[in-house]
Amino acid sequence: MSRQKKTGGSSERSWRIFLGSVSIAIIHYPVYDKNGDIVATSVTNPEIHDIARTCMTFGIELCYIVTPLAKQREIAEKLIHHWTDGYGSRYNPARGEALKKVVIKAGVDEMLEHVTGDPIIVGTSSRERPGKALSYSAIQALIEKGAQPVLILFGTGWGLSTEVVDRCERMLMPIRGTADYNHLSLRVAVGIILDRIFGERGGYHE
Repeated sequence: MSRQKKTGGSSERSWRIFLGSVSIAIIHYPVYDKNGDIVATSVTNPEIHDIARTCMTFGIELCYIVTPLAKQREIAEKLIHHWTDGYGSRYNPARGEALKKVVIKAGVDEMLEHVTGDPIIVGTSSRERPGKALSYSAIQALIEKGAQPVLILFGTGWGLSTEVVDRCERMLMPIRGTADYNHLSLRVAVGIILDRIFGERGGYHE
């Protein structure tokens, strides 16, 4: 796919109009721990803030955070309310706007019921998944086509469980560095992947 660098004119607007059809989800269950067991990982304050700001930067429609842990959902909802409707909304309105993109759900099924339309579900992993592999140019083409919304799933811990991967139609090619070690933090991985898809550099195969 050939895309030219945008300069703020009509070509940029025609690309950006499709961003409303893209959402992401941070899956805290079911995911693996380092022993290969299915676990629920913790939702953290920095995760919510930083990923919301990343979604705002790249024009992502919604960011779902999925956890079955009721207390963690309650804490996350209180944090979001503080910044969107409480004192935080007056102290830092821009932060509040970013956090309006965050939606907390108890499970994958509940999240999918909330998603508008019939999304193409795309997973992420540190390992390549033969038969489902999707390049960044290919996901750009899917988004530009605009036939269906796109939902990108990110796994916490040691990655999405097989149960969740099986529900993904495609799996993005993994991020690879120059070393054998390949275990990026969630927030870093989200930023890299969204930049590769939507950024004004890097994602354009410069």
